[in-house]
Amino acid sequence: MARLSIGRAWDETKAVLGRDRGLIATVALALMVLPGAIGEVVVPASTSGSSPDLGWSSVTLLILLVTILGQLTIARIALGRRQSVGEAMAHGVRRSPSFLLATILWLLPFVLLAAPFAVQVQANPQAPPPGALLPLFAITLVFLFVAVRMIFSTAVSVAENVGPLAILRRSWALTAGSWWRLFGFLMLFMITAVIALGAVTAVVGVVVGLISGEPERLSVGSLVNALVGQTVAAIITVLLTVMLTRLYLQVAEPADEPVSVPHAP
Repeated sequence: MARLSIGRAWDETKAVLGRDRGLIATVALALMVLPGAIGEVVVPASTSGSSPDLGWSSVTLLILLVTILGQLTIARIALGRRQSVGEAMAHGVRRSPSFLLATILWLLPFVLLAAPFAVQVQANPQAPPPGALLPLFAITLVFLFVAVRMIFSTAVSVAENVGPLAILRRSWALTAGSWWRLFGFLMLFMITAVIALGAVTAVVGVVVGLISGEPERLSVGSLVNALVGQTVAAIITVLLTVMLTRLYLQVAEPADEPVSVPHAP
């Protein structure tokens, strides 16, 4: 198993973004920024204790599926194969069912295990019962371990024509021996992303508030906030998707074969 190089993946990520920035920007705008911003502005915030509205829940689910398609399309482009946006998107559509089913297969057991304990903690957040808090903590630790082992699922889904179970087995095999390196990369990336997203949205929120006051639902101010927030979130998603795709190629391709994108100077 080849040793993962974060530095090499970063150099290749910069090369991919430099070469295919037009394709990636088009996908990110159409399948991430605009659907996310529309959903943030249009879908009303759910109130505590109220039953979810089926219509708005369906809209939210549709937006999530479109965003996942965008992520798969960008991963396909990040493989380094010359293709149009339409070709990459069509491939993403074909591979979406396998990816979604694979994600459900590993994620659903954790949701079902954690749900009863999470309900108990939510019922008394000031003094959560230890009998619920400790199992929930243990489930979270196991979830983190498995989530890192499943981190190449997106890349495997678009690079290899395999089914849901094979996607999970392949990601598990490719991450063997690299858990701590991948976990450290993810933690550093997510901390940086949260800080960047929080800083940008806070500044924009203050500026919008000074100009138009507290933004209300369906207002211009809320639309500006949503567009900025979704743009930053899309940039973060694109960077992470391309990085993970290039890391996948390091262990998926034979060591004596060149990568699809040369190292950036």
